[in-house]
Amino acid sequence: MRLRALARRGAALLHGASGAAARARRRLDGTRALVLMYHRVLPATEARRDAVEDGMYVTPETFGRHLDWLAADFRVLPLYEVVARLADGRTLPPGACAITFDDGWRDNAEHALPALERRGLPATVFVVTERMGSEGAFWPDEVCRRLGPLPVPERRALAARLGADPAGEPGAALLAQLKSLADVERERALEALRAATPAPAARGRELLEWDEVDRLARGGVDVESHGATHAILTVLADDAVRAELRTARERLRERGHGRHGLFAYPSGAYDDRVVRIARELGHRAAVTVERGLASPAGDPLRIPRVGLHDDISRTRAEFLWKAVPAA
Repeated sequence: MRLRALARRGAALLHGASGAAARARRRLDGTRALVLMYHRVLPATEARRDAVEDGMYVTPETFGRHLDWLAADFRVLPLYEVVARLADGRTLPPGACAITFDDGWRDNAEHALPALERRGLPATVFVVTERMGSEGAFWPDEVCRRLGPLPVPERRALAARLGADPAGEPGAALLAQLKSLADVERERALEALRAATPAPAARGRELLEWDEVDRLARGGVDVESHGATHAILTVLADDAVRAELRTARERLRERGHGRHGLFAYPSGAYDDRVVRIARELGHRAAVTVERGLASPAGDPLRIPRVGLHDDISRTRAEFLWKAVPAA
């Protein structure tokens, strides 16, 4: 086992033994809720084959354990119910939490849904409507798949040449740089990346199609909006932001989904302007990637979440350490 993993597990055990984990859970006293964020649920062999970022997946085994721990120590509610109770000033059950997934990956239907159904737990998946049933993944996945096979010095040099911070981890630094760019500039950088690297191996469909989305809904998973194309909203003009949000919501409603007016900001990118437009278009609530607990004092269009992934949450001690933010 790597030293870093051993150190993390030791810190998690100390967190529990010191009483800090129990104190953190007591913050979920009926006035706050924990909103968990997942992306992919897939076997580790597939994650390694497809160069999936560590922070983007849990294995089916880890996810199943998470659900068992949640069922034992928390009260899992649909996200829309958490939102409604906070908005109305109603008390939440102690240990209230909600489970969410971003992007609309096919493995959510293949691996996450059966695990949720076996335990009778609700969840919410935020989908990208114009990518439904399409081949491939998203451009950040392409970046990881093109950089991954390169030797570290080449990876670092290429990332720096494309504007990434040379001091950072090449993949993460390049993704951060590209997310800061307007669409035209980002596409120019991606074309340079494509010209400098071999094309990744072709893969089958990785995103949900509508029939699978309908099956998720029948299984107790609410389907809400993650935008029309997963565009980064903070670099778009007002009209383009409105089009992204409106198109996605209308498409969902045509299919009988998006019933609760919930939204997840693509790539977690938002600012005051984007929040204002989301509110103007009638979104009831929106979730971020900022760590924290949802409370009545917070803006419902800026709900914090806690992201979980496999390498930080395989044991119960690690899960409880990472899942509930301390005060």
